[in-house]
Amino acid sequence: MTLTGKVEFAPIGALGFDTAVPLTTMTARGYAAQGFQFCIRYVSRTDASRADNAAHGRADISEAEGKAILGAGMALMVVQHVAAHGWVPTVQLGHDYGVKAAAFTRIAGVPAGVNVWLDLEDIPKGTAAADITGYANAWFAQVKAAGYVPGVYVGFNVWLTPDQLFFDLHTEHYWRASGNITEVSHRGYQLFQHTQNAGTPQEFDKDVVMYDSLSGAPLWLAPA
Repeated sequence: MTLTGKVEFAPIGALGFDTAVPLTTMTARGYAAQGFQFCIRYVSRTDASRADNAAHGRADISEAEGKAILGAGMALMVVQHVAAHGWVPTVQLGHDYGVKAAAFTRIAGVPAGVNVWLDLEDIPKGTAAADITGYANAWFAQVKAAGYVPGVYVGFNVWLTPDQLFFDLHTEHYWRASGNITEVSHRGYQLFQHTQNAGTPQEFDKDVVMYDSLSGAPLWLAPA
């Protein structure tokens, strides 16, 4: 089954959030009532990580949850869980994780054309830039081949220059973490994260849409 909605560019100033906590119909309506216009939910890197997430109460997005989010009047995008701290990027790993990102997004019923985001952060210092871009581009290729639009979340310890982020990564969609994050030359970012304090009943981070310098914007699945 495929979720019913409209694939469209997000408007400037749209307020949303990303969370690893599954939403129910009630909680989704609660977020919408607070003024949130979109939600970014997670998919796993591997079958093993998917099982681990479920075992720890952090189930990845399902079709039922997607319907709840859209039914509450919010739009939807997808991001993949990053590996544990100290992971090492390779082209093969990017390929493998990209395959899973696309597969689990499809299983959740998300239609083609929506942004699926690569969470890029916590890379060991000294990792060659070519290894980082090779990993990311292999991931992008698999997600794109499945019909989705790849984007990248740039967090801490990415070790790429502004020019490398723009020229060497095969994406037109950039989302930045809160804090001192490397800029993307020529383009900039389309999605800005504002980290919340931990310890709240449902931990999440706010995100705001701002078109980049080339008029680029995120692509989401909006309610029909």
